[in-house]
Amino acid sequence: MKSDNAINIKHNLISSSFRDPAAQVYIIDGVVYRQINEPGYNDYNKLMKSGLYERLVSLGYLIPHTEVKKELAADSRAITVIKPEKVNFISYPYEWSFSQLKSAALLTLEITKVALEFGMTLKDANAYNIQFHHGKPIFIDTSSFESYKEGSPWTAYYQFCKHFLAPLSLMS
Repeated sequence: MKSDNAINIKHNLISSSFRDPAAQVYIIDGVVYRQINEPGYNDYNKLMKSGLYERLVSLGYLIPHTEVKKELAADSRAITVIKPEKVNFISYPYEWSFSQLKSAALLTLEITKVALEFGMTLKDANAYNIQFHHGKPIFIDTSSFESYKEGSPWTAYYQFCKHFLAPLSLMS
């Protein structure tokens, strides 16, 4: 798919990224990028300006990224484009040991707890949003954060149970 902004760049869209209207993940020349679209921009902006991004990165919980020129966007929906730090080896939850899945689950809960301190939460708890980087779990989906609405239940709870609690229960 060619970008409306950068006609000569070949974007290889990550097919599983279509589910989130807030962002799109794609690869250009072997480098992963994530464009933040209008539906997700306010939450991304809050993540960046609230101090939550810095806190999570400093704790080693969230993959760091740099903002890059918008001309690298996959299409005209992009408000901003980020380039996450490269994860050298991609693994999948169905390959993980019990202790890895447990570590990923605990990281997801810890990120949610820290996010609440900044008025944000995770809108999904997909196990595929975790990778093992430098020997420990790290969250890779920068567009999974949203503003928390006081008194609302955690919308990602069902997915957390499905991706973490149920498999851990079966494995134990």
